[in-house]
Amino acid sequence: MYFMLVSKQQKENNEVIAHRFHMDIFQKGDLSVADEILDTNFIWRNSSIPSELANGPEGTKKVAAVVIDSVPDLRIVHDDTISENDKVMIRWTITGTVKKELFGIPASDKPITVVGFDLFRIVSGKIVEMWQQFRVGTWS
Repeated sequence: MYFMLVSKQQKENNEVIAHRFHMDIFQKGDLSVADEILDTNFIWRNSSIPSELANGPEGTKKVAAVVIDSVPDLRIVHDDTISENDKVMIRWTITGTVKKELFGIPASDKPITVVGFDLFRIVSGKIVEMWQQFRVGTWS
């Protein structure tokens, strides 16, 4: 198994970077942050994301723009954060009302909850990979 040993300070920095992925890009809608925190060869590993959008900062900005447009009342909560070496895992909950179809989730006037996990690999201050699993609903 591949891993890179990092200092305590770097682990803390990695957590900040991972949190910025959700909170700055998707919650605040600051798409320029993608250029700052994502490696040019970033890979988003999630079969729900169209393959043409799963690579690099530009793909992430396009996904974020669609999410922000489709779910104008989007709220993201980080429920847990675990970091070890060059990896950060965040368990999250998203709530909002899907006003336009979103990657297979139909539009509705009723709020939904989406729960998931993202595992980030961060090298030299940039996210190089993210593995993502989620489901609509709660973990019940």
